[in-house]
Amino acid sequence: MSQIAKAYSFPLFQAFEHVLTFYESSQLPCGIILAVTNGSSEEKLQDLKMSLAKAEGFTDIHCFYDKQSSILGILLGDQMLGNTHFYSLFIKEQLQTQQLLAGPVFIASFPEQGESAAQVLSGMVQEITAGKGSVGEIHIYSGKRSSEEKRSLLLVSQDETVNEFLRIYLQRKGYCVYLADNGREAWEKYKRFLPDAVITDVNLAIEDGYQLISKINAVAHGTKIVVLTHKRLEDDKKRSFELGVSDYIAKPFSPVDLEARVRSLLS
Repeated sequence: MSQIAKAYSFPLFQAFEHVLTFYESSQLPCGIILAVTNGSSEEKLQDLKMSLAKAEGFTDIHCFYDKQSSILGILLGDQMLGNTHFYSLFIKEQLQTQQLLAGPVFIASFPEQGESAAQVLSGMVQEITAGKGSVGEIHIYSGKRSSEEKRSLLLVSQDETVNEFLRIYLQRKGYCVYLADNGREAWEKYKRFLPDAVITDVNLAIEDGYQLISKINAVAHGTKIVVLTHKRLEDDKKRSFELGVSDYIAKPFSPVDLEARVRSLLS
């Protein structure tokens, strides 16, 4: 039996099928959110749908609930992965407020992540029913990432020379690179592109690097953060690691060493 055929045995998948077929045939993007609950009802489902519509102005929302697996599925029309991740935070909060959340939250988007709608949903169902993740964790379904698929990086520095030098170097190494020169722009680009790793200075305008790191780690699971800075004080290094960064590199630096450490973090 194929993986997709196995997933079809779940009522949730069958319920999604009609709507996903419409989006796929119409070539329209959509975000998909799956969450493990401890039980629900049509009334609570409608309350969640109305809350999301009221808070975010959505009109194109489809909610499904599978009593057999206690999995809640939500489809958000015309939403890319970045926005789907943002709205999953609201949904997670609503489920926690109603004491309904009993497992992880998985998110994906179609066709942004490259697979067919059936493949995306099948993979998500398989991962969530396999027990991957703990309560409240938000996982971005990565699909069947091929070895040739580019990893994405967000470079954040006020130094345009450093940003441009690293952009060219890392693009030649096969990465998809986004740039930001202040903390606020970095946060907006992070939400939009959800890069695999963020390389940031702590000296940033508008919002500093520590604020940016705290925001990312408050909402993300699995994003690697590397601090690249002139600051060499132990207190700065200690504070960065306490905030959850994966590595700390002081300038001057070797681009070869930086790329090797990023590659190791993402392997």
